[in-house]
Amino acid sequence: MKKILLCLVMALILFSGCGDSIKVMESPFTIKVTGSDKLKFSGHYSFAGTGGLPKPVNVEGTVPAEYKGNGLAALCMIRKTTVEGSLKVEIFKDDKVVSTSETTQPYGIISLGKIPETKSIINQVLGKILG
Repeated sequence: MKKILLCLVMALILFSGCGDSIKVMESPFTIKVTGSDKLKFSGHYSFAGTGGLPKPVNVEGTVPAEYKGNGLAALCMIRKTTVEGSLKVEIFKDDKVVSTSETTQPYGIISLGKIPETKSIINQVLGKILG
């Protein structure tokens, strides 16, 4: 019963225009792809916001590359399309590194994500709703 009541309250808040106040909680994210000079990569990324998790954006390119967006969370999976070289992927939130990984493995894959802190209001509300 509590879950249903909480879901109804959240829906009323979101649909009554107060959802814009939750949108304010979104932060600017940047995903930076760096590594060996002219290293080729492919993969996908997504920025999850108050509107839910959008479809991932597929990318192919050569380092360096940068992808920007706003949301509550940032997710990416980037892989080298070569045997040689190193690949580094970093997620920045408000211009601070919040997640990073590097690989030199042939066709190495990096999968990163940054979700809201466990003490954030969003995580607390989601925890109440989902149990």
